[in-house]
Amino acid sequence: MKKILKYQCLDLSKALIIYYIVIALILAIAVVGMNIAGDKNTGGIGFSSEFFCLIVGLCLFREYFCLFMQNGVSRKKIFLGGLLTISILSLIMSIIDTLFLYIIDIISVNNVRYMTLSSSLYFNFMYEANPIIKTFVDLIITFLIMLIFFSAGYLIAILFYRSAKPGKVLIAVGLPLLVVGGIPVITVCFPDIFAALFSFCLMALGISSGNPFIGMLTLAICIFVINTFSYLVMRRAEI
Repeated sequence: MKKILKYQCLDLSKALIIYYIVIALILAIAVVGMNIAGDKNTGGIGFSSEFFCLIVGLCLFREYFCLFMQNGVSRKKIFLGGLLTISILSLIMSIIDTLFLYIIDIISVNNVRYMTLSSSLYFNFMYEANPIIKTFVDLIITFLIMLIFFSAGYLIAILFYRSAKPGKVLIAVGLPLLVVGGIPVITVCFPDIFAALFSFCLMALGISSGNPFIGMLTLAICIFVINTFSYLVMRRAEI
């Protein structure tokens, strides 16, 4: 297990380093540019990090699965190794992202302001919370969001691997179309259903009540469900 974990973490650390070098350069240019222009902006690096997590999750299964299976590693160990890897990466990224945002908030002048995703979603709670609780909530929410994107990408990769050609086409084409076209169609054609689903999501994530701890619980449950399903699908995967 230690060798599996070490191999995956070292392999993925290269991509992680390159990603944060790019993000640091972008943020440096943005801060300098906004200070020179005198514009006031609110932003962050959260969504780009989630997108990175999703892409890495999509690339995490096939290569490592075939490699470890050929070396006699059980599926259970492969899955646990992958889960520990994405958990470690999520922890590292949540710490770096939070530090990035706090550092930028400290060094930037008054006309440049950045907010974390948790500060945006739970603004009233974060505004009133003391710095220790605020940092704790930032880290936990960011960690869980990173992990859920990693897990979603990993699940999609396993489903893609297990599917026949029609299934692969459906996943490759259907999922982007569902996100890009399906959600707007539901919004326009079924506004009541969309409104109900949206309200449920706000309640389940604790956004409507302004309680981030409800959101933590919901995200943790979603992560557990996704990874349980991933393992069930992976158990019968063949090389």
